[in-house]
Amino acid sequence: MIKCNNVQEQAQDLSSEIFERWQALLQSGEFILGEEVLAFEAWMSERCGGAHAVALNSGTDALFLALRALDIGPGDEVITCANTFVATVGAIVAAGARPILADVGDDELMNVDTIAPLLNERTKAVIPVYLRGRPLNIDAILDLCRARAVAVIEDCAQAIGTTLDGQQVGTRGDASAFSMHPLKTLGGLGDGGMLVTRNPKIAEYARIARNHGLETRNESVRFGINSRLDSLQAAALNVKAQYLDQWLKRRVEIAAFYDDVLGTTRTGTDLGGGKPGNSYYHYVVQSQNRDRLQAFLAQYDVQTAIHYPLPIHWQKAWLSSQPRLVLANTERLSRQMLTLPCHHHLSDGEVEKVTTLIKQFERTEGR
Repeated sequence: MIKCNNVQEQAQDLSSEIFERWQALLQSGEFILGEEVLAFEAWMSERCGGAHAVALNSGTDALFLALRALDIGPGDEVITCANTFVATVGAIVAAGARPILADVGDDELMNVDTIAPLLNERTKAVIPVYLRGRPLNIDAILDLCRARAVAVIEDCAQAIGTTLDGQQVGTRGDASAFSMHPLKTLGGLGDGGMLVTRNPKIAEYARIARNHGLETRNESVRFGINSRLDSLQAAALNVKAQYLDQWLKRRVEIAAFYDDVLGTTRTGTDLGGGKPGNSYYHYVVQSQNRDRLQAFLAQYDVQTAIHYPLPIHWQKAWLSSQPRLVLANTERLSRQMLTLPCHHHLSDGEVEKVTTLIKQFERTEGR
């Protein structure tokens, strides 16, 4: 089977290094926060050009705490997109604000044209999503929002390694959220996340709020939550972080091969259009016969995926509490997109097999 992700293989490759780090941690007894978490925060800060990095239990909590640090809650509106993991909207709802969903362009990304009509006096923040690790035009969004005194929280859950002008995304808005879920390019062996910000007040809020609002062991200065990154996960992530650039390079190589071979097919190349700085968390093609193409590839042991088949505004959670919406481009893309295998465990032969099968499928469908 040519797998769509390499979660198991990645963990197995590094198991000896991770176990060695865990053994030292077990001997130290430092199971909550501690040196491993500080080291991972320092690594993330350096990668993000010196921005503050606060390790948390999840990317969802990073979005939630960013919203709360900006005092966004009941009566406020936050704009984001519907073609994202449900956690993006879930964090807005958890903060007590009202989510407003924007449509996206043909590249599956939000832009100023889809955001601007939704801005009003109740809008307090916009959460643009770097879907699939694709860079978006964040500067134009920032200009639009700052002119209206609207905060920007960058959802970078899928965007570790994504760059703009050679710099890691996630440091231009008021705050950003990264996920270290096992499925991510840099994923732990359980949940994990990171809030990144250049605003020291937001960072200070997140550091205290993640630990029940405790300033000392017995003194709470505000009511917070329990969102501490597990020390065992931080240790594993510190091992994996050493290999991240190597893994990212391989993803870019695979994407370039797909682009070259699929560029002349009806299926075509990645919906992101080969944007510079793309980290290719997903490589997603578009097909009018998506479901048949997926079934055809499965017959030849090629695993693919659909991220995400049900946009947020089609989910029961939305329909039970929010008005029905029509987001034409989001809906069209949800019926046509297909995620191809793109990770560092793929061999050249396996990547070539995927493209050969896609061309074979198109010849069959064309008869």
